[in-house]
Amino acid sequence: MRILHVIQEFGSGGAEQVVRQLCTAGLTAGDEFAVACSGATVLLDGVPHLPLPMLHRRPSQVLAASWRLRDHVRDWNPDVVHAHNPGMAAITALATLRGAVRPGMVTIHGVRPADDIATSRLLRCTGLPVVACGAGVAATLRAHGTEPLRTIVNGVGPCPRPAAIAALRREWGLASGLRLIVSAGRLMPQKRHDLAISAMVRLPDAALVILGDGTLRPNLERQIEELGLSGRVRLVGARTDARAILGAADVVVQPSDWEGLPLVVLEAMSAARPVVATRVRGLRELVRDGVDGLLVPPGDARALAAAVATILTDRNLACRLGGAAVARIESEFSETAMICAYRTLWLSLASRRPL
Repeated sequence: MRILHVIQEFGSGGAEQVVRQLCTAGLTAGDEFAVACSGATVLLDGVPHLPLPMLHRRPSQVLAASWRLRDHVRDWNPDVVHAHNPGMAAITALATLRGAVRPGMVTIHGVRPADDIATSRLLRCTGLPVVACGAGVAATLRAHGTEPLRTIVNGVGPCPRPAAIAALRREWGLASGLRLIVSAGRLMPQKRHDLAISAMVRLPDAALVILGDGTLRPNLERQIEELGLSGRVRLVGARTDARAILGAADVVVQPSDWEGLPLVVLEAMSAARPVVATRVRGLRELVRDGVDGLLVPPGDARALAAAVATILTDRNLACRLGGAAVARIESEFSETAMICAYRTLWLSLASRRPL
């Protein structure tokens, strides 16, 4: 089977990670994959990069991108074209004539709440089968008139051995007695790393390490300096050992304004790490407050700090939350189940390919 993934960029985000997971497992099973995306990108070995222009949320770019994708579909000849998120659904619908020329589908990994209505309207226009990456995304689509064909929840594989905490402290120049709080995700407004930094003012015995890169780095560096937190907060960029670092954390925080179904939280839970997250779409469906993590109101640094402090001072609570988290991941969010569900759907769609 030949699957063409269509995604705007191939960076470090959750949607890109899902594509990597699907390609890696599929190549092992003997399937073939290509990824159509913008930028000079290094993909997995054996996965061709088919270039697309960047949309930049500009409708004027949609037609040019769809023509380029049409050429890729003709030349690479996939059995299914799998788009990721609304903009790529639009160009896939045009390139495949709404699936008439080649079967297509789209996974919605999460969009900002301000775009919910427009997203549902666009998806209905594309005529493509829609997959939601989690219960929160599915509920939002239904609330705005779009019924997903399926919900295939994001999944994670077995977690690696945790990183050595002493070595991490030496690498980052952190005092040995500080507890380790980790936040991860692109440095962009949605993720609200600024709240995690503000919370550190009330957590004098802890250090915060933020994994990820993005346009807000200068702003966050300035905030750290202004709050006098340079000795206890580190921006360490994107890391290939991010899962091992998450596994070494005392607490993982996710103070986002909204999410789809964040892999970072799944990865932290799979490592039995207690999570503190905001009570917003994509997180409230994943983290059960008081059972396998703690939820706090969005935008509230004081509440975030209080929840983290509760876990840091109650070892029994931390162990109970972490144990429940890892059990939940193993039963409901396995990488194997995600991959099998997508492959079953691809096979079903490919069987309808015009001769």
